Amino acid sequence: MAEFRIEYENGKFITLDLQDYLFFYGGQNAWKRKIIRTLKRFSYAKSLSELEETVYGENGIEIYYDGKLLNAKNMTVYFLEDNTSVFSQLAFLKDTLMYEELESLQNNFEVGKQMELINEDILHLETIISKRVGCYSNNIACTLSPLNFIDLLKRHLILKYIDDNMDYPLSMMNSSELLDEFIYLIKAKIKREERMTWIVLANPERFLERKDISYLFGQLHDIATETKQLKFFILNNSSLVLDYTTEDIDKTVLLFDDYQQLPSFEIFRESIERNYPDKFSLDECQLVSSFYRVCNFIGESRHDIYINPKDMVLLRVMKELLMDESRIETSFQPLTQLEKQFLKDW
Repeated sequence: MAEFRIEYENGKFITLDLQDYLFFYGGQNAWKRKIIRTLKRFSYAKSLSELEETVYGENGIEIYYDGKLLNAKNMTVYFLEDNTSVFSQLAFLKDTLMYEELESLQNNFEVGKQMELINEDILHLETIISKRVGCYSNNIACTLSPLNFIDLLKRHLILKYIDDNMDYPLSMMNSSELLDEFIYLIKAKIKREERMTWIVLANPERFLERKDISYLFGQLHDIATETKQLKFFILNNSSLVLDYTTEDIDKTVLLFDDYQQLPSFEIFRESIERNYPDKFSLDECQLVSSFYRVCNFIGESRHDIYINPKDMVLLRVMKELLMDESRIETSFQPLTQLEKQFLKDW
């Protein structure tokens, strides 16, 4: 892992360890908003206005990775935060993933050969028109300009989504339906440019189904591992339903009055065991699952929460370790014997 420092206000930094991805969980959404605000403004790669300088200072937004000050002009940052985020990258507009992918085809041998043939046909057409004009004028000449590949796409390309033999505008499709194409284009861009790329996934439950969030996470993880160029950040108001493993623990940042990146799983488990009120009996999988069920309650005051009693014990241990003073009150509703039997027979 390398040190990652992000300035969220003038001279104020969050310092973390970053390898390929980070989860930002916990009940303090003000932290999430500041982090997203900083990353988004940084991605514009433009000088700050005078008003923005009052927030970030005259030096602009400073983000460091592995001891180096990052320049937004030398990297790419994508935000996935609503249903238009994915679609917008598949539209044929300048600086989108689709535009850059199709633009790269102009260097393709087959495309170049075909454009030569098209322009030869244009010359033949120009000759035919010139002969026709020559029948009634000795002074007027006509010329047809050769076609440029990108101009051809701009003027004549129509992108559509085909489903069950029906054609749909891409703008009609939701993010889940366009996810495969987005993933392919991200991977292709990184391999083509070998340029550091960040993806900020903000509250994905708002625009992606659970199975698609899990799929996207797995694909981004594979691309990050394979290319070493991709870093991605997941910020959500509650812990996502994913197949977490022990490797995710030290990639999780808890946001409360303060912030805390968790240590390695071994140290995390030892800390829980030392402070647990009874003999600790959860195995690795149970501890990981329990933690991600309760971590969104760190830094949040709530009443009448229905939560597994074992999870509640872990949550209280976590709050004490983090010195998180937010209060959680749970409501336990015992089952009758008939209700218990009903569930046993399920």
